Amino acid sequence: MMTQSRAMACLIAFCTASFLYSSQTGHGEDRAMTPVEVADKLDAALSTAESLRDPVKELAHLQAAALEAMNAAPANVVLAESFTKTATSKESDSKKFVKQWRTAIKEARDILRFEPQEEAPRPEGFPELTPVGEIRLQQYPKYRLAKTEMTLIEGRAFWTLFNHIKERDIAMTAPVEVTYASNEKATKKTSMSFLYRTTEQGSLGPADKVEVVDIPAQMVISIGIRGTANRDRVSEARRHLDTWLLAHQDEYESCGPLRVMSHNSPFVSDSKQYSEVQLPVRLKDSPAETAPRQD
Repeated sequence: MMTQSRAMACLIAFCTASFLYSSQTGHGEDRAMTPVEVADKLDAALSTAESLRDPVKELAHLQAAALEAMNAAPANVVLAESFTKTATSKESDSKKFVKQWRTAIKEARDILRFEPQEEAPRPEGFPELTPVGEIRLQQYPKYRLAKTEMTLIEGRAFWTLFNHIKERDIAMTAPVEVTYASNEKATKKTSMSFLYRTTEQGSLGPADKVEVVDIPAQMVISIGIRGTANRDRVSEARRHLDTWLLAHQDEYESCGPLRVMSHNSPFVSDSKQYSEVQLPVRLKDSPAETAPRQD
């Protein structure tokens, strides 16, 4: 059994090692490793740890692997939170504690190996996709979309938009954009939009239940998520974005409603679904070139 004092000692050791590891001036080759290479190293660590057959040695090996992953993917807040949560576990049984670390490392491995499946082209000038678990500042160019209000029957909004682009011979693009109520704690979807490939396509204005509008160039903070963008996953992503915004409140402020950019159709399995959860932001004390978007 692992006593509470021993568990605390493990936590202190992990946090101390994490600090020393991240504060080194020369971070080693891990800095240049790709996410897949880091995932492979985590996989190897899992195999090696299992062969040790000693909970203390296994724990040390798995924590060392976690530190390497955190160093190689410093922007991945999901990995950092998962490893910190595991390190602060109050589990007193050494075998169960090791099992928790194995679970956390397997999840990290799967996140780092995940590659979004793009079923349709993105609009011209769109930035690269945000890696799962990472928060990035992304700059979006001006783009055109066709939007409709969200109803209780979500599929109705989708087919309204699908018929709109079909009738106008507008090719399907990805992502599909869904905006949420402006209230920070709200999870109510307010509109769904299909994005045009360029701002030269179609014409602006209302068209039956659809409105075609141009969205001004904007900056967002974005986090990638895997799995269907359900309420729980979107709320969790929103929490990470709010935490980032609080940490950078001297530089940035929110200037628009939460939105989810979903890149996959329902025909893609949940494990392979990919979305970006985003908040429009702007630099503080800088004049806004355009009015904040309202939905």
